[in-house]
Amino acid sequence: MTKKNYHHGDLKGAIIASARTILNEQGADALSLRAIAADVGVSHMAPYAHFKNKKELFQAIAASGFDELADSMLVSSQDLIKAQDLILAYGVAYVEFAIDHPQLYRLMLGQVETGGRRKQKTQEEKGCEADIDISLSSPVVSSELEASSKRTFLLLQEAFAKVHKKNDEMKIKAQALGAWSMVHGMAALIIEGHFSIPETMTLKEFLAMAVVQSPG
Repeated sequence: MTKKNYHHGDLKGAIIASARTILNEQGADALSLRAIAADVGVSHMAPYAHFKNKKELFQAIAASGFDELADSMLVSSQDLIKAQDLILAYGVAYVEFAIDHPQLYRLMLGQVETGGRRKQKTQEEKGCEADIDISLSSPVVSSELEASSKRTFLLLQEAFAKVHKKNDEMKIKAQALGAWSMVHGMAALIIEGHFSIPETMTLKEFLAMAVVQSPG
């Protein structure tokens, strides 16, 4: 890793970029504000102007990862119109991102706990079908990470909304959650070495075959 000489500009961005390099090369255990400051070429106290502690740094790194992942999904789906094509492109981009950035992907998922759970019904909602809530369960999370971590699911949800002629919000969210769970599970299994894509197939071909039922 080459030490950088930081002079001016976006120190926060430089710290996150340096942290991601260290994470990729040495793993999360090597991350510290002091080590990052040395790599960027600033005083060991300079990072504390942007991050009070390692937790805040990790959340910023995770947010940058989620944004990059969502941007990759958008790029992969350019010029696609059909919902099924969008969903497949998003899934491929998601798994490819995890494979290309395993250390970052692990850190991203380690900073948030997401899941489908039933909301507590309000008085007005009683008698109505319960919604599915996709949210961060951690009580202390930055607004930046809160927004960034939801982008991938919202893209999937918008794609599944194209499948349904009627405004069936419950079904749309449930199917988006199912697709998200599948690609997350596949990504995790691959980067942990539990299985690999057959050499005779592309990831896109394998993922398309793994979908046992087309959406809708």
